[in-house]
Amino acid sequence: MKSSVLSLIAITGFLVMLCLPSNAYSDFISNDKYLIEATGFVAGTQSIFDSTFDIQLTAGTQSGSSILSTLDNGLVTINGDNYLNSGNWTTTLLRDGKFLLLKGNAQDQDGNIIQINLFGRQIQSNQNGVVYSITGKITGSETFHVIYSAKITIAGTYTPPITSPTSQTTSQQNQTQSNIVRISIVAGASNPTNQLFFNPSVVSISPGTTIIWTNNDNVPHRIMSGVASVNGGNSSAPTFTSDGKIDSGIIAPGKSFQHTITSFDLKTYLSYAEAKYLNLPPDQTTGDITFFDPSYTWMIGVISPTSVSTLAQTVQVNILPGASTATNNQYLSPSSIQITPGSTIIWVNQDSVAHRIMSGQQQSITTGTRGAPVVAAPVFSSDRMIDTGVIAPGQSVRTTITGTGVFSFYDPSNTWLNGNILSILQKSSTIPPVQVSILPDSSLAGGSASLHNQNYVNGYYSPDQIQIVPGTTIIWTNNDSIAHSIWSGTATHNTVNPYIPNGIIKSGSIAPGQSFQVIINSTGITRFYDPSYTWMNGIIVSIPSSTQTHTINSGTYMGPTPSLH
Repeated sequence: MKSSVLSLIAITGFLVMLCLPSNAYSDFISNDKYLIEATGFVAGTQSIFDSTFDIQLTAGTQSGSSILSTLDNGLVTINGDNYLNSGNWTTTLLRDGKFLLLKGNAQDQDGNIIQINLFGRQIQSNQNGVVYSITGKITGSETFHVIYSAKITIAGTYTPPITSPTSQTTSQQNQTQSNIVRISIVAGASNPTNQLFFNPSVVSISPGTTIIWTNNDNVPHRIMSGVASVNGGNSSAPTFTSDGKIDSGIIAPGKSFQHTITSFDLKTYLSYAEAKYLNLPPDQTTGDITFFDPSYTWMIGVISPTSVSTLAQTVQVNILPGASTATNNQYLSPSSIQITPGSTIIWVNQDSVAHRIMSGQQQSITTGTRGAPVVAAPVFSSDRMIDTGVIAPGQSVRTTITGTGVFSFYDPSNTWLNGNILSILQKSSTIPPVQVSILPDSSLAGGSASLHNQNYVNGYYSPDQIQIVPGTTIIWTNNDSIAHSIWSGTATHNTVNPYIPNGIIKSGSIAPGQSFQVIINSTGITRFYDPSYTWMNGIIVSIPSSTQTHTINSGTYMGPTPSLH
């Protein structure tokens, strides 16, 4: 009897522990992206190999305590061999993230497929992430049993560690003095005729700043971030699509909500019409964070990266002789540039005909299928941020870029003449850059594996798979005989349109011998590709680390051939 009672007590205690609410740090927020970094071993009947597992997923809707999620990108490395996710995956977070299920296929550059079926159990969580123990099977030509230790962190954000020791009191004082911004939801903000809704409504901050919204109105409010769209240019309130970055939930009158901004995206400018309609500054970019109240969408505010003192640059872009001929292949030198805000660009027309440089959004792209590109001039729509007017042969025009973001520019009469400007805040870094070569003849899909499997890496870049730390500059140099572009996107696993651009990386046309560079400041997995030759693609894994940047497939292993091949 006594043993039965003790057993009942033990079982009851175990059930109570299971029913306890999840640690706040392990909460998964809908639409947020998460990075899983796993290291461990795979063991077959004859071999034991080192293995790593890096995937990025987006949390979806919650049903009970289960959260369905979507796999964005994934990379499995077994004994130095790399496999990228393919097809549809099942990724589920159970019991509010205490357990994890991963199931799907991955494929290497030779077309070899492995099936992955893993189960993760939460071991510990804190403000730095969640630690899991992952077991399961990976099946190819041989079945491997898996044991991983994994960490889950929010992808896309990165706060560098503090390098010098400071006391807790000093840190709190510094945050109070310089890293907190307070925004008031003013009294009467729910009334559209009030004219003032937030005070201030536009703030410029640096990453790591905490913003505190206080509701001084007499009705509840909610703060969300998202992308605004114009309702046909009429006078009605704009509509918004949440981007999932900020969501306060309901803020009762007199209550506050705080959120720390860890990073800013680099995107293109809003159009002139959108900026004017939304009553936003003319240089407002979609890379800045727009916040709003979904119940009162006339309540709009903007969070932008703070201006820093930078050395103004002067960069010359030459419109090359023969640029008005579409088949000339070389139109601009350079075609892609990186600058700091306040820099001046000198456009020099070395051609024999007049040209005009404008900025805008590309509406369509040249797309190739199985090595046979369809030749078509791209179509742009002006955003009115840059317009040089007509530049006569031998003449030059200067323009100044004041904001941050990515700007596509083009000649409206010769749209094959186009390029890209990346304007970023100047940032000192001791991280060495990564050089990527666009290899000769890479525009030709080579080999049966390439034709069968255009979504994956086939040796068109060197290296094509790299691991970096946040803050690393990546430089692509075009060593092919024709122009290329570098875009980033999400794989669709569709042979017709294998990628959906996500705007993280977007170069203009990179002429032979020219280079394009970008700084990756966030964490996560990014696939890059050429939109005209989509079999040309690679992958970037950005993870905070004390180790130096390195290529994933270094090729220095001298052991036996992996049994998966």
